[in-house]
Formats: sequence, structure tokens, C-alpha cells
Amino acid sequence: MLTDIRPNDEIYLRLAEDDVRRSCFIKFLDENRIVVEQTTPPMDNATLMSLIFFTYCPENRKTQRLGFQARVESHTPDHLIFIRQLTKPFICDLRLWPRIHFDVLPKLHAFRGDQEIKVINISGGGTHLVLHENDSASPAVGSFVQVRFIFEEGETTADGKILRLWTDSEGLRHVEVKFIGDPEISDFIYKK
Repeated sequence: MLTDIRPNDEIYLRLAEDDVRRSCFIKFLDENRIVVEQTTPPMDNATLMSLIFFTYCPENRKTQRLGFQARVESHTPDHLIFIRQLTKPFICDLRLWPRIHFDVLPKLHAFRGDQEIKVINISGGGTHLVLHENDSASPAVGSFVQVRFIFEEGETTADGKILRLWTDSEGLRHVEVKFIGDPEISDFIYKK
């Protein structure tokens, strides 16, 4: 449960690339269900079960914004929105494209060529991938890649540029990719 947010604290709900709505925290229903005030403009039935980004500034750290991924479960005629928290809060900003962690999108598969690669997180602007141990490719920072993503609802391909490469303590090779152009990724990851 969030311990650093109080009734009437201002919060923001990011529904889409250009749709960030202000609201007010009301109460916790249980450890991961939250009630907030209806937004302006109000959320409608199209937002039900949508993946959103919930963000706020804790009372004791007003200069630091925290946020987490969530789903809109329901809204009521008396102007309440019921939200389910999906991830733990982390330091963030109101990014144009918030990162969605893989465990929130369990049906996602990614491929580079014919080889499946592991997705750590993904956003409308890029992704963090882990290459397989037997992947002989040695991409370089600045090189261009194409990644095919398969979701339960369909598939899409995204072109990207490698921004960063690193090897972790377990010897896994990580790749941070920034998408180029206007990929369809956001249509799959930010919709219900």
C-alpha cells in the first residue's frame, strides 16, 4: 500500500500520449485498489480496463514525483474512479511514453530476426531488451535494429536505434532501443 499519499492529494492519470488528467486521491480500498475523483474531462466506458500511469508527489518529497502502472477498473455515477495498482511506485516524471514492465504484458513476445528476445520493459518511445546467450550478433551503440513484437491482439514491427549496451553481473547482454518514426507499439501497450 502507498504510505506517502493522503486523501485530497493531487494526482495525475496519464491515459494516452497527449492525455494527462488531473484528479484527487480519495482512499484505499485494499492493498492495491485505489479510489480517485472523476477527471475533467470525465473518463468514459472506453477507458475501462485501460492501462494507465498514476503519478503523484509525496507530501514529504514535493520535488520528487512517484508513479506506477495501473488499470481503470470502473467508474461510478457519483464521480469516482476505481483503479488497480499493478506495479510498485518508482521515481518518474510525466513521460510522453511511460515504461510498461513485461510482467504487466505477459502475452508479449519480441523477435530480432528469427530469434526471440526477452523484453524487460517497453514504451511508445523505446524498449529495454536482453539478448540470448547464444545470440552471436554484436550490435553497437548507434546502430539500427528492427524488432518484431507479437501481442495477443496482433503483431507489429518497430525500427529503432541502439542507445545503450551493457552486460550485467550475470553476463546477460542488455540493449536499450529508441524507436524511430511513429511505431504502432502504443496502440498495443496503452490500450486495454
